[in-house]
Amino acid sequence: MYSSSDVYELSDTEIIGMIGEKIRTIRLNNNVTREQLQEASGVHMKTIGDLENGKNVTMITLISVLRGLKRLNLLDRLLDDESVSPLLLYKAGGSAPKRATGRSSEAQKKRMRL
Repeated sequence: MYSSSDVYELSDTEIIGMIGEKIRTIRLNNNVTREQLQEASGVHMKTIGDLENGKNVTMITLISVLRGLKRLNLLDRLLDDESVSPLLLYKAGGSAPKRATGRSSEAQKKRMRL
């Protein structure tokens, strides 16, 4: 297991590999074959194998496989609403900013690391 700060020390390829291992573990813990997952997700068995082996697959493939495993809940943190800072709202004239300025305060940098 890793801590959330350790993940920044991993390469993108290593993270993809960890996600693939997690998908395989979930599938095997639920006693689901790749063929059964293919039927449930609409994703070809070879592509499921590619995902499990840490190969680069599309986000739609990942979502389809998670749906087939009934584990879309793993995306909950990504799908949660991100609230806009009241100070940023004030500075933007009462509406949420539509694009980033590229400038960030120390507080914003700290939040990005969380």
